Amino acid sequence: MKINKIVYSLWTKPSGGNILKKATNWYSPKAQLYCLMLSVLKAAEFFEEVELVTDTEGYNIIKKLKLPFTNIEICLDDIDEKYYEFWSLGKIYAYQKQTKPFIHLDTDAILWKELPNWVNNASVFVQNVEDDNWFSDAYINEINHSSKVLKYFPKNWDIIKKAYCTGIFGGTDIDFIKTYCDEVLKFLYDKRNENGWNSIKNKGSYCIIFEQYILACLTEYYNIPVTCFDTHLDTEKLANYGYTHLWGYKKSDQCEKKLRHSLEKNYPNLSLGIIENSLT
Repeated sequence: MKINKIVYSLWTKPSGGNILKKATNWYSPKAQLYCLMLSVLKAAEFFEEVELVTDTEGYNIIKKLKLPFTNIEICLDDIDEKYYEFWSLGKIYAYQKQTKPFIHLDTDAILWKELPNWVNNASVFVQNVEDDNWFSDAYINEINHSSKVLKYFPKNWDIIKKAYCTGIFGGTDIDFIKTYCDEVLKFLYDKRNENGWNSIKNKGSYCIIFEQYILACLTEYYNIPVTCFDTHLDTEKLANYGYTHLWGYKKSDQCEKKLRHSLEKNYPNLSLGIIENSLT
């Protein structure tokens, strides 16, 4: 079996609704659009279905860029404003909507090659296991604080001591992925947790907890095998697989220039004026 569907999510509300003017965590709006264009154009070479899950503002942006999506789902407008700080929540809704094996790719990531064959059979597929030191630095405090102020938790909460990076995520076990998404949404929306979430000021810091830590909790609980692009985050190995995740580099002043160069190199007949025009 070959995974023939790749999914992107673009929820603009955490960026104030207009990523053409404000590119949160990017060097510039232009850099963000260059990367999105490069990623989607490459994905269209390898996947039969290229889907976008977005909101109305995101749809209007994509219309201007004329990217080769085979399907666009506009379903993120109804997320309550009080959850806008949870910037990865749009990804959870994108995962939840899937009905067939898929891969979701972050908009700051690029696949330069087809997926290796061993990915196509993965029940659940992720980028890597988070480094132990990074787990201690970025997860433990939030997990501990959540345990103090919230009331409802998924299975294995505060038992599992690892998390998965989901710059790329997906798999063939759609039933489990839906269960995982349901648990994440219950964790966020359950009335028992409402007062606790209201008391937390830095809600954005908890996105990796509900997206990446809960995934590790539930795969362990349900005994779901997890396949990693690379377990220990060897960037050279990831490059050999044809995978680039910009991470913090997207804030670099070199990011925009290099992404433009990659577009020009890979798609010499592409007019990049479409991006400049979309920003005006």
